[in-house]
Amino acid sequence: MMTLHFLHPAWLWLLILLPLLWLVRLWSKPNNTHWHSIVDPELAPFVLSGQEKRGRILPLLVFSLIAALAIIAMAGPAWQKAAMPVFRQQQAVVVALDLSSSMYARDLKPSRLDRARFKLIDFLQLRKDGQTGLVVFAGDTFIVSPLSDDIRTIEAQMKGLSPDIMPVQGSSLQSAVLKSLNLLQQAGVSQGTILAFTDGAEDMAASRKAVQQAKQAGFNVSILAFGTAEGAPIPLRHGGFLKDSQGQVVMPKLDSAALSSLAQLGGGQFMEATLDDQDIQVLNRRLQSMGSAADQLQDGAGRKIDHWVNEGIWLVVLILPLALLLFRRGWLAVLAVFVLLPQTQTVEASIWTNLWYTSDQQGQAAMANGDVEQAQHLFKDKDWRAAAAYKAGNYELAAELYSQSENPESLYNYGNVLARQGKYPLAISVYERVLMHDPQHEDARYNLELLKKQQEQQQEQQKAQQQASSSESSQQQNQSSGENEQTGESNQGDHQQQEPETNTSEAEQAQKQEQALEEQQPAEQNNAEQSSEEAETPQKAEAQAMSQQELEKQQATEQWLRRIPDDPAGLWRRKFLYQYRQKGGSQPSGGQAW
Repeated sequence: MMTLHFLHPAWLWLLILLPLLWLVRLWSKPNNTHWHSIVDPELAPFVLSGQEKRGRILPLLVFSLIAALAIIAMAGPAWQKAAMPVFRQQQAVVVALDLSSSMYARDLKPSRLDRARFKLIDFLQLRKDGQTGLVVFAGDTFIVSPLSDDIRTIEAQMKGLSPDIMPVQGSSLQSAVLKSLNLLQQAGVSQGTILAFTDGAEDMAASRKAVQQAKQAGFNVSILAFGTAEGAPIPLRHGGFLKDSQGQVVMPKLDSAALSSLAQLGGGQFMEATLDDQDIQVLNRRLQSMGSAADQLQDGAGRKIDHWVNEGIWLVVLILPLALLLFRRGWLAVLAVFVLLPQTQTVEASIWTNLWYTSDQQGQAAMANGDVEQAQHLFKDKDWRAAAAYKAGNYELAAELYSQSENPESLYNYGNVLARQGKYPLAISVYERVLMHDPQHEDARYNLELLKKQQEQQQEQQKAQQQASSSESSQQQNQSSGENEQTGESNQGDHQQQEPETNTSEAEQAQKQEQALEEQQPAEQNNAEQSSEEAETPQKAEAQAMSQQELEKQQATEQWLRRIPDDPAGLWRRKFLYQYRQKGGSQPSGGQAW
């Protein structure tokens, strides 16, 4: 049995405002009861304005009826269900980006690696639906982003991806295919594509076996190749070109036939990188056709769900003729009452936001929009919240959150926050803890050495300032002691001159003593004022030295922060090295090093 219910019942709270509207109208009614004792009852309806007429009540009544119908329509009344087919976009793509040293070759301008980055960004921008993941490979494969609808996360990581972050070199395409297959299977998707951006495979037999395994699992393998048949040398960072064990310059060449056979074996598409976006367009159309076929298969399986039908649209038919009455002269003024009422869109938006997005997703959206203040309150994940607090300048909260973890990266960020606060000794101890956990943490080592040098410079500056202040105080003490000696001598001379004769009477002696006291009081006041000025002088000098010291400390902190290298690839380099060591990996002997 179908019962009436509302799909969006929160809108019904607005019905409370309608009685309030009538109460306001009632309270605003003029009080003319005292005129009834004066005016003739037969003339009262024509003389007194307080007598309500139907023409004055009707606009408010019509508006209240329209508002009630509109609120009910927005609440979504439903009393029956309709069977609807299950339709879900099943496109899932895992991109495997080759980060072997051969991608540095410049037979494609500016290089194979740069061209692959540009193509990957173009491909991501064409992705409208479906989930996308990213893995990188050289001698081994590592996950950069699992399957997700948010392609901006992948685009943000492109800057730091290069062969320098890989712990082992080579061109293990087979491991990239197997890792991508594992990602797709863990996500629970039934149809998907593995898209490799590469310039070759080191072990073609193992690659064919991995592609066959992916195809048997129901996933296609497509390849976008980079390079030329002639090849090009691999430039090194410090000059020269990469050479093999025999001292010959390595010239990696593109084997299009071998890669094309791999794509054909995997049931996918093979394309060589072009100057325009033709290659990306072809691959995207192929992926869309595969996704459409998968959707049709799922739709044709006969799976349907019952969906409540929103019948609120029919109330609009009743609202339209009533709304025409409001166009009469003076009736639209009633709408001003509802304009002044508080809006509930913010509340409704927050309800839906909390319903469809987690707190961390809302915080990430706020970070993307530059609202770091809101982001630090939305995040539940400690690392994300600490990062938002750091960007917002809330170093106390960032330090508190980072200090709760013994992860080397969290400790490294904790040290950066302490350094930002000027707490150099604590920051040094934290950097030392990072190196205890990860002796290969180059950033922590660099910051530690930099802080120690900065601390030594500050100590030398403090010693120089203390020596300067002590020399000034000693000179002032010498000057004050010389003045005191001169004052004593003058007082002694006056005392000798004023020494009374032995035959002086007691009255004369008392008179002389009073005169001596009167002369001594101004002298004591002058000495007190001079001593107070001398005491204030070192205090002023010390205050100036402290302000100068704080200014120098602030400038030194800013200089240190500017010298911290901006290395977005450092996190991936350390993470991949850690994961590679966890697997017990090492550079294979006799293998291809590019």
